[in-house]
Amino acid sequence: MKNFLAILLLAFTSASNASTLFSEDFESALGQWNDTYQGNNAQIVADPLNASNNVLNFTALRGGGDLFSSNAFTSTTSNSFILSFDYLGTCGTGNCGGFIGISSNAGAGSHTWLGGTTSPYPDLLPDTGAWEHVSITFSSSTAIHLMLEDWNGSHGVAGDAYFDNILVTDANGPTLSSVPVPAAVFLFAPALIGFMGLRRKVKTTTA
Repeated sequence: MKNFLAILLLAFTSASNASTLFSEDFESALGQWNDTYQGNNAQIVADPLNASNNVLNFTALRGGGDLFSSNAFTSTTSNSFILSFDYLGTCGTGNCGGFIGISSNAGAGSHTWLGGTTSPYPDLLPDTGAWEHVSITFSSSTAIHLMLEDWNGSHGVAGDAYFDNILVTDANGPTLSSVPVPAAVFLFAPALIGFMGLRRKVKTTTA
């Protein structure tokens, strides 16, 4: 009985301590984002390499940030984050202009670019014409907003830089997958606990 309750409690604890701070797959509206800072240039479009998938691109080239996560978030562990996402650059020049970073506000504020497609910024977004998965670890002791843009200093044109599957997690946080628990455990747990309690009660009465 104790072992069963311990497993059940651990399962609930694992689920409640998920390290995900922000996630976006662009399969619906831009409800998690502020697009007003530079004129509503972000749009959800069909993936040019897989029409059944939705992704993000921009209708204009901008500098200083174009799309910002509406809500700020902080690390719950060590002020260290892991940002992962999928990026596609289709310009064919090696500098399409996709940039991603963090800001102190959902618009004007203190901006830090974490990755882009050309120096002097970290050249971490490869423009290969194929989807590339990018992972960046960074630190911040203050609340942050994500920001994205299609940079106006690039050699590309508006709409040739695509983003998808953005995920921000605590670098040292726990994960949802640490204790896999079958759905049946949650479905039958109340009945099993009740049965064990009844069995113990009957045994005590007849002793």
